[in-house]
Amino acid sequence: MNVNKQDLLNLKTLLMEGSITVGKFSDKAIVEKLKLNGAIVIQRETPKRQIVHLKKEQNVFSFLQNSGYKIATLQEIDAYIEEVLNSPPSRDKIQQYRSGTKAKKSDSLKGLYFSSLRNIDIKLNNEIVTIIPTNGMGYFLFHTEKIEIFKDTIIVGIENYQVIWFAKKYQQFFNSDNLLFVVINPYMLKWIENLENEYIHFGDYDLAGINIYQNKVVPRLKKCKKHTMFIPDDIEILIHKYGIAKLYTDQIRYKNLVINYDEINILKEIVKKQKKGIEQEGLYLLI
Repeated sequence: MNVNKQDLLNLKTLLMEGSITVGKFSDKAIVEKLKLNGAIVIQRETPKRQIVHLKKEQNVFSFLQNSGYKIATLQEIDAYIEEVLNSPPSRDKIQQYRSGTKAKKSDSLKGLYFSSLRNIDIKLNNEIVTIIPTNGMGYFLFHTEKIEIFKDTIIVGIENYQVIWFAKKYQQFFNSDNLLFVVINPYMLKWIENLENEYIHFGDYDLAGINIYQNKVVPRLKKCKKHTMFIPDDIEILIHKYGIAKLYTDQIRYKNLVINYDEINILKEIVKKQKKGIEQEGLYLLI
């Protein structure tokens, strides 16, 4: 089964946010297959509006693999879109991600994805390892590795892998360069439960991004000494000038989300007022 770019992005949204409307899928057969394999449950809100709720994350990847895609992680969805769908791919590149036979499930890419703005030391299995930033590249640590971060290192949680690959482009937004950028995924959320460092959330400036920070990330940060969400001072101007309306209409279900932090509530009201949002990976292009 072929899955087009928009429906791959819809699957990514489902995996990251936990829900999406049925109407967003151009190929409704995808929804039926996900329902049949137990990946989702469907809730009917009105006669014309149905919500897809994520039930089993791994079953979404099983659907992709059974459809001939060698995709087992969110990173591989991003990579497939970037390397195959966004540019003329070579036969070898297509073969890297597609197969005529069912792909085997793999745990090889389950772990932490990260990068930094400058050389930063971490402890990996009790040995010092230096993270060296390189444009277009990031680091991966398998989830069974023992990872320790020095207390003065600030952890920056991000939603999109593109920020990992080009982290230095975002240096202008932070007062410190002693930062470790880490992709938010199930392993990262488990890892930060014991985090005592300062944490900065650098997510999308839309209703779903606000929901991820408040309801998925913050509850895990019980031990950290400080946590904030990075919001540019001129975020309302940026959203007004460059915001994407679809980011608001696709996430309207979060418009009545109760916010526990004043600065986050201000952001939510800006998004609702402008009826637009901005994704984090494009932010550096706007300033």
